[in-house]
Amino acid sequence: MLVPPLFDEMNRMRKMLVDVMRSLQSVEVSSFLPDLPGTNESLIALEQVTLTDWQKAIEACAQQHDISHVASFRGGALTVTAMENARHWIFSPVKGATLLRTMMRTKVAADRESGLNTGLADLTRQAEAGPLELAGNVIGSDLFAQLNAADIPHLQNQRIVRLESDNKPADMQIPGSALWLRAEPDDDSALSSAIAQDIAEWIKP
Repeated sequence: MLVPPLFDEMNRMRKMLVDVMRSLQSVEVSSFLPDLPGTNESLIALEQVTLTDWQKAIEACAQQHDISHVASFRGGALTVTAMENARHWIFSPVKGATLLRTMMRTKVAADRESGLNTGLADLTRQAEAGPLELAGNVIGSDLFAQLNAADIPHLQNQRIVRLESDNKPADMQIPGSALWLRAEPDDDSALSSAIAQDIAEWIKP
């Protein structure tokens, strides 16, 4: 099971994730990519969802499909913390507060262009009082608070993979570009191939 990145990072990395799944299929490794509650065609609005909801949904999905190997990407790693007995492959994990700050800075810049003087502290207060729209995502107070406190998980059986350009601790570093930093959705065939190859090697008994 592949667990997607969160918010706008998912949009930027969707093509890469599909390419990874196709590459895995070519070496006879089946995979699927579930949607998180509140995203895409979900019947529940994102502003009603909490991080706990995401964690429970991912755990239930894994149990339903008898999944023992989980590959999560970026902020998606924050949703797998309840699955302690699974094996975890985690790509470039990130703290929830880091994701929020990135989106908040984008909103501050957009507000400034519109003549509004907004700061990170102002947005934090707004999020504490009610739903806050960041990068097209309406985030409820509970989700904001939980993400703001969510650290990178340290699971019993995990493999951390990062880009070669990333100097943070990792079990493996692979070539490629940080697609989540692109202005528009994009792909990177070298990155997709490297990810699929490492996952295929990792799941071997």
